[in-house]
Amino acid sequence: MHYKRDEAFRFPFDEPVPAEFSIYLKNSDRPGTGTGDSELLDISPGGTRMETTFNIPVKRDEVALKLRFNLYQQPIETDGVIVWKDAVGDGWIYGIDFDENEAVAQTIVNDLKLRRQAER
Repeated sequence: MHYKRDEAFRFPFDEPVPAEFSIYLKNSDRPGTGTGDSELLDISPGGTRMETTFNIPVKRDEVALKLRFNLYQQPIETDGVIVWKDAVGDGWIYGIDFDENEAVAQTIVNDLKLRRQAER
């Protein structure tokens, strides 16, 4: 298991959050792939742990992902790169590092607060 020790916090989900992703090549004019389904296992403002049945290549300088998910109130869309992957059962778990985007990070924090309040 891999952890980012400098992360402010990481919110684990009791039930994984459905997400959709597409793969694209950095610095390329070619369109990305179609979409694939995945589940978010935990999240922080800077990244997530994602599980899917797709075997995605890990080429940090070349391959990137566009992720779409809903934590509580509004849809969130962000880009990121895979920093690690592990095989698990019939699928893969990926560590995703989000591109820096203060608005997305703040939306994640706000929706996690609202989600936590609703769970009480």
